[in-house]
Amino acid sequence: MKIRVKQETVVKPSEETPKHSLWLSNLDLIQVRFHMGILYFYNPCSSSNFPNTQSLIEALSKVLVLFYPAAGRLQKDKNGRLEVRCSGEGVLFVEAETDSTVQDIGLLTQSLDVSQLVPTLDYSQDISSIPLLLFQVTYFKCGAICIANLIHHTFGEGVSLVYFMEAWSRTARELPVKLEPFFDRTVLRARDLPSPVFPHTEYQPPPFHNRPVESLVYRSNPESDSAIANLKLTRIQLKALRSKAEIADSSKFSTYEVLVAHIWRCACFANEDLTEEHLTRLHIIVDGRPRLRPKLPQGFIGNTLFHARPISLLSDFRREPFSTTVERVHGEIKKMDNEYLRSAVDYLERHPDLDQLVPGEGNPIFSCAANLCIVRLIKPTTFELDFGWGRPFYERAAHLNEGKGFIDRSLNEEGSFLVFMCLKKTQLGRFQKLFYEFLNVSAL
Repeated sequence: MKIRVKQETVVKPSEETPKHSLWLSNLDLIQVRFHMGILYFYNPCSSSNFPNTQSLIEALSKVLVLFYPAAGRLQKDKNGRLEVRCSGEGVLFVEAETDSTVQDIGLLTQSLDVSQLVPTLDYSQDISSIPLLLFQVTYFKCGAICIANLIHHTFGEGVSLVYFMEAWSRTARELPVKLEPFFDRTVLRARDLPSPVFPHTEYQPPPFHNRPVESLVYRSNPESDSAIANLKLTRIQLKALRSKAEIADSSKFSTYEVLVAHIWRCACFANEDLTEEHLTRLHIIVDGRPRLRPKLPQGFIGNTLFHARPISLLSDFRREPFSTTVERVHGEIKKMDNEYLRSAVDYLERHPDLDQLVPGEGNPIFSCAANLCIVRLIKPTTFELDFGWGRPFYERAAHLNEGKGFIDRSLNEEGSFLVFMCLKKTQLGRFQKLFYEFLNVSAL
């Protein structure tokens, strides 16, 4: 796939916006310090109201007035703590085109390199010059369109990005924005006297053999010794997977929990280089929005991500029944109630150096088969992401690196799920074989 960039521009708010500094919470400060996001693919549209690039830019400029901190930059305050400089400097917008069709590139192929569909940045430059939001609209020969949307993870996470996307898409259709953004992160401050009541081992360094990371930037096209598995599970296969849990009241377990347990086990059994003395740890991202009390304001923009990290000796893990692994995952997620999350915020407030918790070079939270991260993508049907072309027919994470995976609902087949998992090529074939063999149901 060859991409030709037609224009690259910085889009600023269409009106003057407030100038001030925005405080960032501890949950913001421990995120990886580059952009993460989602690619949305849209079918060709023959409507006479088909939006063009200029109308998208104009809508983006308008919505940046309401979401004005997103047009700012990161900076350090006098104490060296990161904050947002609300300066109206704008966001990056790229227009591109390709002679390829969606059918040509094969969205579900392991070799698909989506890096060309994502704006590129030089992260060696000073952080104060990097836009917080990046967008690329790529037009395919067949008429399909891909919009890449990325947010600097220090500024926000997936839900924050989708709030912005929905506002942008509605503005592009000349509709009012449904939800006012809320940027005040002080609702996630620690208590006046920080008092963690749990040990919060999830914030301790990984006690195992992760190799050094060469780059801070997660690549959508992994290193040559890694590849991506794209796996589909139909409703029938999911039912078979649940039955394998052999638990009387399996209804208490979410599909996500059962799938995470299955992926974790398959990845650990797929790596024959690991010995029984190794440890395995799973990194589960838990959204605090529905769990914190009082609830965060609707439209909250900022990181609300907490981490559950079950760990086990590999010899024990491989011998335990699947039902035990599901229970383990369920228990780790269930414990993340308001009391636990508030304790975590207090723990971070008392941490001597939050930079030590930022994933990156020298601190690879996950980067091998025994140390995995599984993320659930946001349900696209929950939000209006229609720019005038209808809803997206396919979505995919903008970046995948070794040890990380995503679970997503299939957009075109109700009850089905898609799994994307990046592993070493030497593991991948065995991982896929185990993934379906366990079900005793063919990969449909």
